Amino acid sequence: MNFKNISIKNFRNFENITIDLTNKNVLFGMNDIGKTNFLYALRFIFDKDVRRQNFNDTDYYKKEVDMPIEIIIAIDISDTEDTNSQKLRAKLKGAILSNQDIVYIKAQAFYNEKEMVGIPILYWGGDIEELEEMKVHGTFFEIDYIFNTIYIDAYVDLYTLFKKKREYFTCE
Repeated sequence: MNFKNISIKNFRNFENITIDLTNKNVLFGMNDIGKTNFLYALRFIFDKDVRRQNFNDTDYYKKEVDMPIEIIIAIDISDTEDTNSQKLRAKLKGAILSNQDIVYIKAQAFYNEKEMVGIPILYWGGDIEELEEMKVHGTFFEIDYIFNTIYIDAYVDLYTLFKKKREYFTCE
């Protein structure tokens, strides 16, 4: 499983951007250019705790709530020997065909003026034009049974964290 790219539309300081990714990426730059916002875009896809907070009007680019937020991640699962690719393909079931090697995962949120919030809806599949809406079980989307995202705050004692959650940080 290899990350290919991310597209972000109408989210915080990103009007419309696509960035190529690998499985190891480095973000650096001046303050206030969008590093944290970029990470939050990723977290809205993969982190159920962030997703539960929904989108506020300030999450929309220049507060343009009439346009939806759209975040799309492309993941290459062509390596059929990779266990993570196998797990993702198995969970997708009918949303991906056997000849499709790229999985698209999309979060989209239309702002509800009455509720004053944008609730993310997640989609996935092997064809960017025909994504299936992800099933939701309570507050868990199907993706939450595949990816277990752990956010490490800069002020956390890393030694204690790694000792406590050792099973999450082992390599295959």
